[in-house]
Amino acid sequence: MRDRLRRFWGRRLGKVAVILVAAAIVFVAATFGAAAYTERNSFCITACHEMQPYGDTWNASAHHDVDCVRCHIQPGIVALARAKVSALREVYVHFSGQVKAPIAVTKHVPNETCLSCHPQPGDDIALGSGAKSPTVFSHAAHATTGLCIDCHSQVVHTSVPGKPYVDPTTMAFCLGCHDGRQAADACETCHSAPHETRGGCSGCHQLGSWNTTFRHPVPLGKPHKKLICEKCHTKSTTAAMGFPEGCIDCHRNHHHDPQATRCAECHVLTHYVPSTFDHPKTNCQKCHEAKHADRGPCQKCHDQHSWKSHFKHPFSLSGPHTRFACERCHTSGINVPGKGCPSCHNPPHPAYGPCVTCHTMSSWVSHFAHPIALGGPHASFACSRCHVNGITSPGVGCTSCHGSHHGGLTACAQCHTMSGWRPSTFRHPAAGEHSAGSFACTACHPNGNFGRTYCSCHGGNPPNDD
Repeated sequence: MRDRLRRFWGRRLGKVAVILVAAAIVFVAATFGAAAYTERNSFCITACHEMQPYGDTWNASAHHDVDCVRCHIQPGIVALARAKVSALREVYVHFSGQVKAPIAVTKHVPNETCLSCHPQPGDDIALGSGAKSPTVFSHAAHATTGLCIDCHSQVVHTSVPGKPYVDPTTMAFCLGCHDGRQAADACETCHSAPHETRGGCSGCHQLGSWNTTFRHPVPLGKPHKKLICEKCHTKSTTAAMGFPEGCIDCHRNHHHDPQATRCAECHVLTHYVPSTFDHPKTNCQKCHEAKHADRGPCQKCHDQHSWKSHFKHPFSLSGPHTRFACERCHTSGINVPGKGCPSCHNPPHPAYGPCVTCHTMSSWVSHFAHPIALGGPHASFACSRCHVNGITSPGVGCTSCHGSHHGGLTACAQCHTMSGWRPSTFRHPAAGEHSAGSFACTACHPNGNFGRTYCSCHGGNPPNDD
């Protein structure tokens, strides 16, 4: 009986063992088959609708030719088993509908997975290649951050719902850590200025772009817009650009002292003329060296528009005198009367008084006009011939040379001219028949009295025209 039972259970246990082995084989095959199926990219994209957005972004990325499991499951049987056991939760989530989006699909990607495709990053990887001033990013300085995925999150899945993608090569991403508290936020931490010191970077640039926000204090004009700052600002400081002093490097220094280099104080960059300089009305010596300080304030002879003198001499200077320096005559100071003509010219007749009475600055030819017209031989006489007591005193009378022929009459000019004694210009007011010349003047005007008289021949009555 016992033998019969042993044989019975022996046959049954053999069948059970075969069934169990077969079942195990089927289970293992199914497991591996299921694992292989679930590792397909198509499964991630189509079979699991929760993963659809992630599959779409993967398909549009530069990693579309890399299988999902290449990044999301570490190599090795143990790692695969762990991933499949962990994935059982996703089956529960799928059927229970307890999906929490966005799904953290990248937080567990190890550095080895990334480095299996990407070479070990160096310390001189240039970022922002499309920017005007790229920076050299140092991976060594960020070695303590941990995983590559800490910075390169969503590098494949850039547009999953609920999690905006931030490019790790942008300033906005960097400033997530470089906020002045977790890490330094100064521009110089990552960037080297591509130009000479122009002050703080933030004076011209903003964090979102290298495009400058700087606006020049004054309009530059078309030609100057093309120049770099240092072309004009030849002297700079660490705080701010210096005053432009490079103008004369391109523009010749016209009409100015060679030391006058601050052109922008008087000219604008859009045009050279007219000048914007508002000349002060006083204190000329602050900018100009007085060539003749002893002549008094500059405004006495000059104005703000020209050095040409507007001074008017009290009497007109002409001829060579216009070229003389004031000090040539005004030897004791500009406000003291100058030397007279005799200091340079030897006067041939000093008794005649000031030279300018008869002469001009242009010529020695006399412009003197005698009070009475001189004619005949008198025009050639020297003044002293008549003015024996000086040029300013009355001259001697005609009788001093010609004698008296009319009984003491001395006002010769009443009847005669300087040109000659004859004919006489005298006309008797009422001579009548006496005018024939038969009567001497003294016949009617005895004793030299040539005023109104009454003739004794006519009974003491005055003569008439009858």
